[in-house]
Amino acid sequence: MKNLLNLAVKAAIESSKEVLKLYADGFSVTLKEDNSPVTTADLKAQEIIFKYLSETNIPILSEEGEKEIHTQLSKWSQYWCVDPIDGTKEFVNKTDEYCISIGLITPDTSMLGVLAAPSLGSFYFAADGVGSYKWKGRYEDLNLLLEKDLIIDELLNNSVCLKPSPYLKQNPYIFLTSRSHFSNVDEEYYQELKNQFADTKMIQMGSAVKIAWVAEGKAQEYARLSPVNFWDIAGGHAIAKYAGLEIVDYNSKDSVNYKNTENLKISGYILKNK
Repeated sequence: MKNLLNLAVKAAIESSKEVLKLYADGFSVTLKEDNSPVTTADLKAQEIIFKYLSETNIPILSEEGEKEIHTQLSKWSQYWCVDPIDGTKEFVNKTDEYCISIGLITPDTSMLGVLAAPSLGSFYFAADGVGSYKWKGRYEDLNLLLEKDLIIDELLNNSVCLKPSPYLKQNPYIFLTSRSHFSNVDEEYYQELKNQFADTKMIQMGSAVKIAWVAEGKAQEYARLSPVNFWDIAGGHAIAKYAGLEIVDYNSKDSVNYKNTENLKISGYILKNK
């Protein structure tokens, strides 16, 4: 698993380097069939990520990939699940709240994940048998690791292990929710939390970085109560899982899984660190 994590980490580092350049220098935006935006940065990131992951001979599912590949998912025991830029709307609006998400999933769970949030200066990675970690050095120093073939051990030595955080029982109770997909259901859920906790604070932000924030103890809870695509959660799922947390499907109340290959969606989910 370390070798697979090594490739995924390098893919995230190199692609985030190029994404940052486009974020600063300019990029073009077009609309897809569903009217969601895609940028030249999404496509460049995908190109770099595929370059690395293709070495593994493990199938790749990407938000910006060939759509006909989706029909093959039921035959795959494991596959890479990639969102070259999760939070494209946030990228376009320059909120900094976007990330590069890479996950290695089975129908049952996520086995490996990388979340790179270059504009926020945050880099998270996790894998089965390795644990869940956040890079503690300067983000730009990650680029120096690309010069080496094997970087995982050095990465681990300069990262903080993520674990459940009992101190989060202190006030306020911080609740994370989506900036772009906040719904009436989310509002009702938040009102219920306010009835449970006297001091509650809601923070709306973009992308799967919210999962990592809960895993590292910046918040007690994150809920996304509307349907979400596999690639929006696959990378973050591993970050939470190997930090000792469980992402629960909003409808079934079981751990989220990737068995719904017909529409590639999870009904919504809740993550708590308390």
